[in-house]
This record gives sequence, C-alpha cells and structure tokens, in this order.
Amino acid sequence: MVYYDLNVDASLPEAKLKNILLLHTKLGYDSVALTHTVDGKISYKDICKIKKIEIKEEDLENSTVSGWMNVGSANKTLKQYTRLEVICKTMADFNLINSNNPVVNSYDIVSIVPVDPAIFNAACNSNDIDIITVNTQSKFLIKPERVRQAIAKGIFLELLYTNVFHDKDRPAFFNMISSLVRSSFGKNIILSSSGKSQTTLRSPYDISNLGHLFGLTFDQAKASVSKHPHSAVLHAITRKTKGTAIVSDPSLLKDLELWKIERKEDTQPTGNLIPHNKHKDNKDNNDNNNNDEINDEEILELEEETLPSKQTATTTTSTTTKKQPIVKSNKKQQTQSSTLTQSTKMDLDDGNKRKRE
Repeated sequence: MVYYDLNVDASLPEAKLKNILLLHTKLGYDSVALTHTVDGKISYKDICKIKKIEIKEEDLENSTVSGWMNVGSANKTLKQYTRLEVICKTMADFNLINSNNPVVNSYDIVSIVPVDPAIFNAACNSNDIDIITVNTQSKFLIKPERVRQAIAKGIFLELLYTNVFHDKDRPAFFNMISSLVRSSFGKNIILSSSGKSQTTLRSPYDISNLGHLFGLTFDQAKASVSKHPHSAVLHAITRKTKGTAIVSDPSLLKDLELWKIERKEDTQPTGNLIPHNKHKDNKDNNDNNNNDEINDEEILELEEETLPSKQTATTTTSTTTKKQPIVKSNKKQQTQSSTLTQSTKMDLDDGNKRKRE
C-alpha cells in the first residue's frame, strides 16, 4: 500500500521543510506534493520554482525527528510532486486556470480553493483541475449534484485534517466533511495535512481512524490517503498529456493503464448483451407476468364472445319460468277434467244398476 500527503507547504524554510519530509518518511508516507499557494490571479512569476528536497539515508539515520519508524523506511525514497493551489475569489481568477497557461502546465498537480459557490460549481465541471480543496474559506452550501458531477469528471475533493486541531476551525470542518460524505457517499475524498508544522502531522493509520470518525467506512478512510491521492496523480498525468505521454517509470505506466481501465469500466457500458443470472430471474418473472396479463386478456375476450349466448340462455330461462304457471294451469284443468270423467262414470254405473234392479 502506497500512502500520500498531497499538501505540504513549499514556502517553508529549507531546513524546516526537510525535517517535515523526514517525518513523513518515518511515519510511512511514500509520496508528497510540495504546494505553491497563490491568492487571487496567477501571473508569470508564479511559474514552478519548487526545488525538490534531497533526502539521504544518512539524514534518516541522523535525524532527531520524533515519530514512529516505518519498517524499511531507511531504504526507500520519498517521491515529491509539485502542486499549484489557487485561492479563487472571482471568476476572473478561475478563468486563468486552463491548459494553455504555461504557469499551470509547469506543475504536476493543479488545485483550487473556491471562495464563491459559483466558482465551486464551475470547478466541478472543469477539465483543467485535479483537486478542489474545501477549507474554512469555503463558507457556502455544497450541493450534492455538483459534487457528483465532479466525481464523474474525475476531480477529487480535499479536506485538511489539521483543522481538527484548531478550536476555531473545528466546527466548520465537521460541517464540511459531513456534507461532503453525504453528497459523495465517500467517493473521491482526499485527506491531507497542509503540513506547516511537525506537531499536527499524523501517520496514515491515524488518518484512517479519523476518517472513520468523520463518517467514512474503513475502506474509504484508508483510500483517502492511498488510492484516491494516487488516482489524482494519474488524473493529472492524463490531463497534461491528452492522449500521448512519455513515462520513464514503468510501475507508474502500469498504474496509469490500470487506472484508465477502471475509469472506462465505471463510465462506459460493457456491451455485454448476456444478462446476469439475477437479471435472468427478473426477466423470467416479467415474462410470467406478461403471460398472466395475456391470459387475462384472452379470458376477457372469451367472456365477451360468450356474452350473447349467456343473454339468450337467460331469456330462455325467463320464458320458461313465465310458461311454467301456464303449464301448471293446464295440469289443473286436466286434473279437473279427469275428476269430472270419473264422477260421470260413477253416475252412469249407478244408473245402470238401478235399471237392472
């Protein structure tokens, strides 16, 4: 696992900056970004003049910097990137940050600190920015749809965890990180130190625990100091090259290709027309539902077709019911006639007997 701190103040004296970088090495960091901050408009005098600090093994062995000694830190080198950070107060300050500006192209990483919500909204849709730093100067409401737009563009959102150690900045910091975590669901968040002193610098493991307290999961908190900063560096490389690049480090080239593949998988359709098993089950259920609907429709059609026959049947039954009393009356007449014939026969028999006598 490679750990990053992408915000180290490059304007510090060389001796103090060297001690801070030595502490980074001892705490387990692998890469840092030396940051040049511009307040307002950038000019030609802001072109990159940052000199990378050379750290030798003797410096690590002889340093009196207190800190947890990472295993194998004496044999590894600390990668150093250059970073431009612009505090944008107006849209004119923001419009100067573009790929045609040689000052911007002289740095490895480009970031801004938006003071106005309009600048933040414009930065979320920019192709010339790698990181948006949200600090105590950004006193505005962050909209979730803008944050998700920045994530779709591959832009990362940075928070400075050193604000936790200052009483004045602590409430605003917790409000900012809670809103960002809710809006981004923990994606594309970077935690940096803005290291200006050794007392506020913490190890990557401590930052992971802090990130979990801020509302991130353990994996997201760990990615905020490892995977996400690494992806921001790769985003800066692709932004500067725009299709072609000459990379001297083979491992970086491999990471760059893997990162591009991950980005394509996240943003482009796979083209696979064969559904997954779980989608097949849903499809079968939908087909069954459609069949049920078809069967219901067929039943309704059959019922409509059989309606006339039913009506005729009802009419016949009604007629039969009406004729039933007539039939009953005929039966009564028959019974009456039969009784009459029987009575007449009896009378005739009686008359014949009398004559014989």
